[in-house]
Amino acid sequence: MKNTEITEFVKFRATETATTEVLISKVSLLNNFLKMQDGFIDAELVKDIKENEWCIVYHFDDMDKVKSIGEKMRKSNEFGEFIKFIVPESVSVTLHNHLAEW
Repeated sequence: MKNTEITEFVKFRATETATTEVLISKVSLLNNFLKMQDGFIDAELVKDIKENEWCIVYHFDDMDKVKSIGEKMRKSNEFGEFIKFIVPESVSVTLHNHLAEW
């Protein structure tokens, strides 16, 4: 990885009607969209072991690409389908610079 890479953490709670299978399906659709975007590297979905708290971890080439991809994603049908299954006020997004890996 390059030092200019950006890691984005999107934390959220799922709605009561969202199953693990549904969330994995919706995030997979988002990732299919993202894979077609210049600057997207990869993503992973994780869930707290005890709580209904989830996190999508994204990696992007640089901050300019994060902004561009984010604008496109928020307008996509895939994003519209995904947000139906999350609690809006629970969403937290943080951005981090990549420093090292082992």
